[in-house]
Amino acid sequence: MARAAPVAEEIAALRGTRPSSLKELLTHRSFSRLLRAMLVSSLGDWVGFVAVASLVADEGGERLGALAVAGVMLARLLPSVLFGPLAGVFADRFDRRKLMVGADLGRGAMYASMPFMPGLWAIFLLSFLIECLSLLWTPAKDASIPNLVPRRQLSNANSVGLITTYGTLPLGASIYTLVAGASNGIGAHVRYFGLHPQFLALWLDAFTFFFSARMVWGLDLHQNRVARLRAGAEAKLNFNSIVREAKDGYRFLAAHPMIRAMTVGIVIAFAGVGAVISLGPVFAQYSLNAGSTGFGILITAFGIGMGTGMGLMNSLARLLEKEKLFVVAMLGTAGCAVVVAAMPTLGLAALFTVPMGVGTGLTWVTGYTMLQENVTDEYRGRTFATLTISARMALFAALVAFPALAAAIGPLTFTVGGRELDLSGVRIALWVGAAVVIMGGMFSWRGLRRSRLARPRPLSLAPRLHKREGAGVLIVFEGVEGSGKGTQMELARRYLESKGLHVVATREPGGTGFGDRLRETILDPATGTVDPRAEALVFAAARAQLVATVIRPALDEGKVVLCDRFIDSSVAYQGAARGLGEQDVLALNAWATQGLFPDLVILLHIEPEEGLARANDERDRFESEDLAFHAKVADAYLKIADEHPNRFHVVDARGTPEEVHGRVREGLDRVLAPPDAGPPGQT
Repeated sequence: MARAAPVAEEIAALRGTRPSSLKELLTHRSFSRLLRAMLVSSLGDWVGFVAVASLVADEGGERLGALAVAGVMLARLLPSVLFGPLAGVFADRFDRRKLMVGADLGRGAMYASMPFMPGLWAIFLLSFLIECLSLLWTPAKDASIPNLVPRRQLSNANSVGLITTYGTLPLGASIYTLVAGASNGIGAHVRYFGLHPQFLALWLDAFTFFFSARMVWGLDLHQNRVARLRAGAEAKLNFNSIVREAKDGYRFLAAHPMIRAMTVGIVIAFAGVGAVISLGPVFAQYSLNAGSTGFGILITAFGIGMGTGMGLMNSLARLLEKEKLFVVAMLGTAGCAVVVAAMPTLGLAALFTVPMGVGTGLTWVTGYTMLQENVTDEYRGRTFATLTISARMALFAALVAFPALAAAIGPLTFTVGGRELDLSGVRIALWVGAAVVIMGGMFSWRGLRRSRLARPRPLSLAPRLHKREGAGVLIVFEGVEGSGKGTQMELARRYLESKGLHVVATREPGGTGFGDRLRETILDPATGTVDPRAEALVFAAARAQLVATVIRPALDEGKVVLCDRFIDSSVAYQGAARGLGEQDVLALNAWATQGLFPDLVILLHIEPEEGLARANDERDRFESEDLAFHAKVADAYLKIADEHPNRFHVVDARGTPEEVHGRVREGLDRVLAPPDAGPPGQT
């Protein structure tokens, strides 16, 4: 099947969509705050992980030290088993920003108090509670990323997030070593620190969580407005409602083949990583005879590959659909694991470990991105909570099962043609792990294929897209119901005509006899419920007629066209609020208008409840929608404006008409050249 990517890219270029550069993401105000929080707290978490393990090993002594470390691991695992499904309910129900801040403050306080605990049981209890708070923080963070960054930046955001979370392990261990060494140095003068070298590291860890809380508090998660409206309409939270909503999350997962396939694939990828981590030291030291440094070399090669794979996702997604890329990455990872397990030397094993890491990184980033793109905000917290729990369980199971399998098989060698073949239990266990990943890849492929067959086919319209050659300028007024578009457009018309410009004012749907009849039907409450696709087609039909008979002729004559609503209105209302998807709605309207996009969009921003309060008592079909619908529209407009800052002029629509008009004029003056600069044309 031919890919629609070239058309989508051409539409994006005509529309003025910014490219998804990593530099832009890292300088994004909200995401940069979250990144600082993730980076510092992840580093601190790894420092704390090593410090706690060292602390309990000291407390347990030579006889019970290993059991004490195992007890900490069990304490960190139990929350996922006992409370994991409930964490997603809280992430969907409550303000995610406050939830994350509370979790950070709680974890910081517990790490700070750990040095004063009376015994191992208290450290186990704190480790258990810390992990409970981590279960709240992680799905809340994952579910918030789509509300922080434009959709085109999701894959970059996920790559950076995963690298920050898992790539900081070596650095965290190194920092712990330095802090413990410094503590021992101080211990020469202050005996307390010499006896307890882990305490400084634990207090450093506490500080990192307090820093994270400060960063997260400054985040702007404006789309939580929809979640708050939904939560206000739901029953009061109690144990029964928590269980019911957790079950709803699992039913949602079971009812959507694509989401289920992605979740299973990511979980199995984690299990594969668990096999590598658990078997890697023994494989490097005994199967490859590489000594104690061999495992470090393999992990370094794997990390380089994983980081590369995460960074390549955007480029490869232009060549291959994400669904196919996900499966190819999984199967490629398994194939490389088979080859690595058969290698006789460290050099060859490290060589094939790099592409194995590439496949793992691609699998994780592609899976996370597709989940964020396809799971609605209503279920996003529960979906990522389920993913987090399942991934941790798979990782733990792999850490236990694969070494046990290798130990059960033991060392095996065969002589074939005078050559001795090493078929040790470690190699066989690695091959079994690869087989598990292959089965997971095939399961994911079947689920994704079933999803593709079950869902409506995406539009594959190939319009003749071309930039406008005329000297006219198209200016569109957008906003939620009651934002004052009609008033501001009339004031703008008078202002532009006072400057000697020829102005044509029109509206959507309408502006033509054909469009006015469609407008009367589609806005009439008596029309009743209309299928979202039918609704989108009606608006596209009216728009096509308006462009062909009014807008294009006026632009060709060099006039300024003012239009009340245009393509972005359909993207916000039908694409986002009705759930049809941005790309399909864009493709439909690019076909209808033959690639005509406005030179300037004046977005009159106002809270939807305030806009509806301005509306007349006799509300049309859209004004009669509930507040949650209008909140989705308002949020969609803001995200579109964020992706197209050069084409959008966002105006605070509060105040008197004259005050708002003053803000509108700033945008008009920006796009319309002064008379001595020649015709305005297209910017």
